[in-house]
Amino acid sequence: MLFGALWAKEAWGHYWSWDPKETWAAITWLSYLVYVHYRNLPHHRERLALWMLIVSFVLLQMCWWGINYLPSAQGSSVHTYSNKQN
Repeated sequence: MLFGALWAKEAWGHYWSWDPKETWAAITWLSYLVYVHYRNLPHHRERLALWMLIVSFVLLQMCWWGINYLPSAQGSSVHTYSNKQN
């Protein structure tokens, strides 16, 4: 994400634009970050860690596939690539 932000600064002139794809990528990244840190606690609960992992994976799928179906990502997103010819 850091290198993506640096690339975006060069390509579009800003590091972060609160685009739906960027926002969901940050949410996914933070969910896995919470999971990894929770697993490093000395007395973590295995069942909670498993649920955190499942939720993180669902968020990852939303970031990869589901974001294209959100109305906020249609047309105005810089991360939406379409083959439509005007």
